Amino acid sequence: MSSLQEALAVLLGAESEGVREVQEARTEAEAMGKNALEKMGAERERRLEAARGKALLLLDGARSAADEEARACSELGRAERERMERRFREVAGDVVQALVRENVENLLKKGGRPA
Repeated sequence: MSSLQEALAVLLGAESEGVREVQEARTEAEAMGKNALEKMGAERERRLEAARGKALLLLDGARSAADEEARACSELGRAERERMERRFREVAGDVVQALVRENVENLLKKGGRPA
């Protein structure tokens, strides 16, 4: 019976060892899973931060381009306005003289009576 008791003791010890190893494996697997989730979360955050940084750079570039475009449009408008004013000053006297001449001629044709 002694060998039966020894075999039973060995089997019980092996079972206990198996249960302990299974529990350790579960604990290790849970830790690995948790670690993997944390790493994935950290990677996701890193990618989001990189995307935010790129988006900010794009927005800054677009804002700068829009500002430059607005400045260029404003400058073109100012230059066009100055050109129109200069042209008006150049021809205004001639236009006024032509209108006066035309009105005088019309008055003379009608015998000096205003229309």
